[in-house]
Amino acid sequence: MLRFLHWAGFSIWLGAQLTFMVWGPQTKAASLEAWAHTWKTLAKVQGFIVAPAAAVATLTGIMMTMQIVSLHGEPSPSLWAMQGFGLLAGVLAIGVVTPLVNRVAAWAHASLAAGQKDPRAERARVALAWAGSITGALILVGLWFGAQAPRILP
Repeated sequence: MLRFLHWAGFSIWLGAQLTFMVWGPQTKAASLEAWAHTWKTLAKVQGFIVAPAAAVATLTGIMMTMQIVSLHGEPSPSLWAMQGFGLLAGVLAIGVVTPLVNRVAAWAHASLAAGQKDPRAERARVALAWAGSITGALILVGLWFGAQAPRILP
């Protein structure tokens, strides 16, 4: 069950995170209203899909590592690498990306009332793009190490 939750978690997390890679850059040329509503929607995607999936993947990864250590002793270096990269990705997704996208969404909402884009939103969007890209790369590197690891759990 843990492996299923882990795979489902990182699959949903990575898949939903790709939404940002498509929609984030598209908002630069959008009208104020489309831009604001897109960021408000992306904040909901982050809060209801990406962050919970990241939490599930991270927690189940920790739990499976604990099982491996209790059953087999020291895990392989590949498993430790997968754990490390996954943990970093989880911390970034929940602790950095989620607050950034919520900040952009709040500024987008305020921008609608003001009638123009808040310049702080663009700076936060750039930071979000970097944080999201780093998170995605960490997930992929963790997956690569996971694919290299010997199968231990049934």
